[in-house]
Amino acid sequence: MREELIVPVCHYPWPTVNSPIANAFDEEEKDWYDNDYTFISEEGIKRCKPQFLSRVATYMNPTCDSIERMRPCARMMIYITLFDDYFGMTPAKELEAIADRVYEVMMGEDPREDEIGILRQMAEARKEWIANGMPQFWIERISINFYEFIMYGIAEEIPFKQSENRTYPLLAHYLSFRRYSIGMMPYGDLTDPAINFALPVHVYNHPIMQRCRELLCLLIAVQNDFVSLKKEIEIDHECLNIIFVLRNQYKLSYQEACTEAMRIHNAHVQELDHLHNNLPDFGDFQEAAYDHVYHIKLHVSGCANWYYNSGTKRYEPKAFIVPKYGREGDDIIIPHSIFVKK
Repeated sequence: MREELIVPVCHYPWPTVNSPIANAFDEEEKDWYDNDYTFISEEGIKRCKPQFLSRVATYMNPTCDSIERMRPCARMMIYITLFDDYFGMTPAKELEAIADRVYEVMMGEDPREDEIGILRQMAEARKEWIANGMPQFWIERISINFYEFIMYGIAEEIPFKQSENRTYPLLAHYLSFRRYSIGMMPYGDLTDPAINFALPVHVYNHPIMQRCRELLCLLIAVQNDFVSLKKEIEIDHECLNIIFVLRNQYKLSYQEACTEAMRIHNAHVQELDHLHNNLPDFGDFQEAAYDHVYHIKLHVSGCANWYYNSGTKRYEPKAFIVPKYGREGDDIIIPHSIFVKK
């Protein structure tokens, strides 16, 4: 008999701020699905709409009250999530070609008429960011981080997802690629357009600032693994969840693995809080650096707020779309395509 499992809920020592425009893109989001995500099946689109993915952007950037500045961020939250959902089982060689094309579009090329609609969303977001005053060095920053999300994150997960026999990574390996595959490296860049200030390159690249960004990724990864745990337990082949990794490596029960995952999570919370309150001297940009890390912390608490309070249906049974190259027996058939509509 399966043990009763109590999944922990994440809490933080800093405030959770509520967005004044939390649900602003609910209707636009539906149009984006209907117009630019037609490579997903009709049933898949029905599953996407109740997930309220655009609200992730507003919940995680709660100090932004500008619809114009938040719109491209909402677009990105949808396309980064559905990119992972759809291309998460794509063979590595094919995925590399896709990553190259995504980078080209995010950097400035317009997609062709016959290319997949998700590229149009990427191009539109880029144009909106530029119209809102974001500099080219920031466009390059988010483009590189999206490329690394694909190649250092999604691509590293593929061997585990495609293995005939369930194979678990070691914890150190899991955390090394999960910090990329969770998508928070590029998503963390949205702090800049949300607050209308691009952090200078020399401040952004400082090891302490980069460690704060890594902690954002690791914290959201554990949040996500907790929230999706009960659904993923029912998936026969699933191995990429910190609970499963800890359980396998250290021979723990599910409950013991949850306790250990929360210990790891809380240690990262303490480290982020400590670094925020002890930043190095950034001279004229001290206040900007402090504000940037403050917004990283709001990302963390805001994402938890979205998981638990937004009304999303993403983590209910049969809520996800079936990926390209999905396993036999999945009840949604996705046509084979790369970036060309069928």
